[in-house]
Amino acid sequence: MPKRHNSYAAGGNANWGIGANGLTAAGQSELLKDLGRQLQHSYQSILKDPAPDRIRQLLERLERAHHREGNENH
Repeated sequence: MPKRHNSYAAGGNANWGIGANGLTAAGQSELLKDLGRQLQHSYQSILKDPAPDRIRQLLERLERAHHREGNENH
């Protein structure tokens, strides 16, 4: 079976775009909101699943470190 070229791995995606350069700031904002809605709809079942224990533990450690850092700066 022939190998398929993966342009992302080779950094060949420099010319890739979604054609949003000509949009106003409001248009870009709407585009991003729509993209977010589409992604949320596509991954809705995954978003409802609880995080695996290891990920949850890492998030808790990060949150504790963030709180400690905030307390040290005050």
